[in-house]
Amino acid sequence: MKKARRGGFLLGVLIAALLTLLRWLDPQPMQELRAASLDIYQRLQPRAAVETPVTVVAIDEAALQSQGQWPWPRATMASLAHRLLDMGAASVGFDILFAEPDRLTSAQRDGDADLAAAIAERPVALAFTDAPGGGALPPVKAGFAVSGEEVASGVTRLQSAILPLPQLTAAAAGLGHITLSGHQAGTTVREVPLLLSNGGNLYPAFLLEALRLGAGASTYVVEGDPLLPGAMQSLRVADFTAPTDERGQIRFYAAPEASTPTVSAADVLSGRADPAKIQGAIVLVGVSAAGLQDIRVTPLGEAVPGVKIHAQLISQIMAGQFLNRPAWVDGAEVLAIAALSLLLVAIASFIGPLAGLVAAGAAMVLIAGLCWWLFAARGLLIDPVSPMGGALLTVFATTAFWYIVIERQRRYIRQAFGRYVSPALLARIEQSPEALKLGGVNREITVLFMDVRGFTSLSESLTPQETIRFLNTVHGALSVPVMEMDGTLDKYIGDSLMAFWNAPLDVGDHAAKAAEAALRMRQALRRLNEQGAFGLPKGRHVRIGIGIHTGLACVGNLGTQSRLNYSAVGDTVNTAARIEAACKDFATDILVSGATAQLLPQFRTALAGEVHLRGKSHVDEVFYLVGRAAENDLS
Repeated sequence: MKKARRGGFLLGVLIAALLTLLRWLDPQPMQELRAASLDIYQRLQPRAAVETPVTVVAIDEAALQSQGQWPWPRATMASLAHRLLDMGAASVGFDILFAEPDRLTSAQRDGDADLAAAIAERPVALAFTDAPGGGALPPVKAGFAVSGEEVASGVTRLQSAILPLPQLTAAAAGLGHITLSGHQAGTTVREVPLLLSNGGNLYPAFLLEALRLGAGASTYVVEGDPLLPGAMQSLRVADFTAPTDERGQIRFYAAPEASTPTVSAADVLSGRADPAKIQGAIVLVGVSAAGLQDIRVTPLGEAVPGVKIHAQLISQIMAGQFLNRPAWVDGAEVLAIAALSLLLVAIASFIGPLAGLVAAGAAMVLIAGLCWWLFAARGLLIDPVSPMGGALLTVFATTAFWYIVIERQRRYIRQAFGRYVSPALLARIEQSPEALKLGGVNREITVLFMDVRGFTSLSESLTPQETIRFLNTVHGALSVPVMEMDGTLDKYIGDSLMAFWNAPLDVGDHAAKAAEAALRMRQALRRLNEQGAFGLPKGRHVRIGIGIHTGLACVGNLGTQSRLNYSAVGDTVNTAARIEAACKDFATDILVSGATAQLLPQFRTALAGEVHLRGKSHVDEVFYLVGRAAENDLS
């Protein structure tokens, strides 16, 4: 049992170490699993929809039916910009790449020039996107003030970009990137970089430019980590501050899509749009029709247009609703896996598997509750899955090892002892399998021998099948008292039976239990004779002799590891056998040695006489076992 505990503990420690190393290395599949688990927080408690002056003008199916297929002529886009600004929009942001010339530009009308004129010197932000492998970099339309250490070397890198047409770029008051964490359509957006950098200049996000222009600001204030160059902590524009991770990313805290105020571009162009939704609002224009393939997935699992994600992020910043996963959280999660796994492995190994499983369940509830409270009350995102999963894996592995080893031991014990001891004693042996090591120990035991009188002559009158049936009847009936009194059946030797008490486990009053078993054997034989269970001729009875002796003997497993026989050997065993043989000389069925008789105050014994046991150099006293002290007859 101790070896099983140590083995299970070492296995658990090894698994805990491997899981801790895996979490420290943090491969991509584990990152994806953690991201998905953190999404569950938002699905259970989405960001509360707070009213902010942010509106989406959607180029949706209704707008496409009204104005024709996409892309629209730049003149139409110029009309849309004019109408929105004339309706009092605080700023207008086009979540659209105007990277190619208008396909309908002609000598009579230059649509690109119309759009440039419409946005010139107006609070309009245009978009660019990163394009690895190119050579162009965007101009910077805003000022930057950096507090603390520099951050340009640590934020997401911008190698080159796809920009709007030069005349549009020059006319726009704001220019920002539309990079989201999910670069491909249909991917989940969880973090969005607020700044990009080429190592020197900083380039704001499109959503920031729309917010800056709407708030009438000209400069961003960037706070770097004073202790870690290149690490960013937050960004402030006008009166709004957004905390970021060290790379300058803001974590997207999603609200249901339906909470984003939306107006169809068709209604704006036709004059049917509600002015209250536009006046004083930061207006983002973008495509929302499914066929235009600008659909992303939020942590809530909703598929929404990219423009609505930009709008939600602006609303999130303005409302001050943020999620945070500080840099120290990764280290804390690694330590949590190691500490919790080792604790539960120790509990499962040294207290018990059930205690380990209960402790694991309690730990899971505690971790889940704590992580949920930190999210709901503090906006902290801490992954409960890694510590919980690591703890469960280590506990289950330790428990499985425990049960495999223990069950193997129990099968061995049942095979070795199941036929020779009572179920109660067998259960005790299963709890102490270390007593079954190859070899033996000296301990005081009480040994009982039983033999059928006259069996040789009796067997001559029986067929082989009748002989086997006779022996099965005798041993089947007379073995029961041995097991009832917690004895160990050592062996059957033809018509003889050997049993002993106080091994392999301690049995209190072992001499008394052996004596009680002998009396019950006497009574059982009497019933069998009266019932004619042996099939002998009428008037012919079976008689037995029983000898009992108490003393030191060597008990243990004899043989090899592949074939063990738990037995007792020594002078005590030999003496008990010879006392049984002496029953013939005293014409009785039960004799006990003097050493045993001294241990039987609750039984009635009587001196039978002195005998010279074969092989002994001295004379021994033997006693009749008359009955129990409370009995008046000489049964």
